[in-house]
Amino acid sequence: MVELSRHPLPLALPLLFTAMGDESWRVRKEAVAVLASAEPVGAEAVEGLINLLRSSDNAGLRNSAVESLERLGKVAVEPLCRYLDDPDQDLRKFVIDVLGSIRCASCVPLLVKALNDDDPNVRVAAAENLGKIGEAAAVPFLLKVLAGNEIWLKFTVLDALSLIGAPVPLAALTPLLAERLLRRAVYDCLGVLGDQTAIPLLLEGLKEKGKSQRESAGVALVKVRGRLSAEEAEALIDLPLQALKGTPAAEGVISSLESADPNSLEPLVQLLGIMADERATVPLLAVSRQEKFRKVCLEAFRLLGTAAAPRLLARYGEAEDAERAVIASLLGELGSRQSAQLLVAGLSEEAPELRAACAGALGKLALPGATGQVAELLEDGDPEVRAAALDAVLRLTGSDPEGVAELCARLVLSPLPGKRRHAALLLAGLADGDRLSLLAKDEDASVRKAAVASLARVKLPQVAGYLAMALSDEDPEVRLSAAQALSEKGGAETLDPLLLALGDPDPWVQTAALKGLSALGDTAALSGVKSLLTRARGPVLIAALSALAAIGGEQELSAIEAALADGDEEVVEAAIGIMSAFGGGWIDGHCQALTSHPHWVVRRSFVRAAAQLLGAKALPILEKALDKETDPLVRGEIAGLMDRL
Repeated sequence: MVELSRHPLPLALPLLFTAMGDESWRVRKEAVAVLASAEPVGAEAVEGLINLLRSSDNAGLRNSAVESLERLGKVAVEPLCRYLDDPDQDLRKFVIDVLGSIRCASCVPLLVKALNDDDPNVRVAAAENLGKIGEAAAVPFLLKVLAGNEIWLKFTVLDALSLIGAPVPLAALTPLLAERLLRRAVYDCLGVLGDQTAIPLLLEGLKEKGKSQRESAGVALVKVRGRLSAEEAEALIDLPLQALKGTPAAEGVISSLESADPNSLEPLVQLLGIMADERATVPLLAVSRQEKFRKVCLEAFRLLGTAAAPRLLARYGEAEDAERAVIASLLGELGSRQSAQLLVAGLSEEAPELRAACAGALGKLALPGATGQVAELLEDGDPEVRAAALDAVLRLTGSDPEGVAELCARLVLSPLPGKRRHAALLLAGLADGDRLSLLAKDEDASVRKAAVASLARVKLPQVAGYLAMALSDEDPEVRLSAAQALSEKGGAETLDPLLLALGDPDPWVQTAALKGLSALGDTAALSGVKSLLTRARGPVLIAALSALAAIGGEQELSAIEAALADGDEEVVEAAIGIMSAFGGGWIDGHCQALTSHPHWVVRRSFVRAAAQLLGAKALPILEKALDKETDPLVRGEIAGLMDRL
């Protein structure tokens, strides 16, 4: 094949055609690739490829010809169209398939004509490929086919109408529901094209005896609902669905969960949540064990509310540990206080995931007095259980502050750093700034770090002082935590500590402080930020430039503009982005340098900025940049920008 690619195409053509029919798919692929890369491809090659479509005894050859014609695209359209009246019906079908894959809109009238072809396969191909092309002009002709008697052709037409997506009169689709075999296809089509007028039909479709038809109606109803306003959805769909609660129709939808197509499961779960029929509890539980459906199932259970709790409790006793963990989590989400005893017992179960789920559920139930029982898991051997227990106790600070305070009093005095760290995290929920300030001086760095992070969430006036003291900690992670906490807290009292942090030897602390100063926007910080500019590098310099722009605005652009000549391409790219926020007045002065920059990322960022800020006026800049650009990626970017302008 390599040798053939070096010869003129007319000379190589016979051998390429032979290779396209080779027994080896690799040889066939190589032949197609060689032909596709040839320039120009003349009429002889196109005609030869079309005639290869007649090769009924060699499917590989015919498929290679189809692929080649599709890759040729518009070049092949006119010759292909001349064969739509060929006596060979198989050839006509393949020609139509190729035209559909090319998506040639000019061929629509010819494909419409082929809807009346003598051969049924050609008629089906015409309908299918009109759908691929997607031109609304074909819709009236496709609707005429629906009035005919060919049921399999109607299937294809309904799919084509869905692909085109243009509005279709409901009256054209309703009569098709009388044909049982077409109902699913009609519902699928209504899911794509239907509006409010289709809702009664789809609601009625939920009562279908056939499982596939019922599922399709349900999926379509959810799709239509997604196109309505919240008020319309409630009045036209949700209330009628809720009226189906307890009916055989609801039972039919529930039964579909057991064996529904995976693509149908999510919308069916949504429907059952809206219906709020508690008979769906156990089937929904089964679906929720699949991770990808857990979120939508949880929302359905929330809509079911506490009505689902009795069935979940009944199921708990007979379920395996993994399912019991899911049930425990759901009971917590549903606020089922009658499950409290069961959940407490679950804290001592053997399965870690079940212990974690029960702890989390007790935290969500916010039961007074539950703190001591959940806190026992803070010493669990499984890290996920410990994390769940800690989160649960944090939740309990609102309902059981005394219990949590008593726990923290013990943890603070523990000789184990891990327990003192737990105390530091829990004290944030109690807003106990005094104890946190003591833990911020703990001998263990992880405890100090946790205490500092918690102080950021305590709304007390003395907190800023505690955090400022933490900026002098010997551990850089503690100092970073303090800088982040000050940035998160905000307020005038954080200005001086954040300025102090600009002198920290750790670049991450400096960066955190700069972000905090940017958020403050106090011009009193300008001198400190400017001073840092002279010695900053890399990420710190980028953060400093951003802070300068956020605080000083246009008045400080000269310092940012100077960074366009920095030796670090990431700094230059950041400076381009910052300068672009203030308009394009800087572009002409840096055009030559930035379009010649040694790093392609900078060149790409600059041409993007020029196109965005200057519009059509950027064309001369882009033309000059394209002339000297050597990187193919950037050249493609410039060419694309010029086309859009």
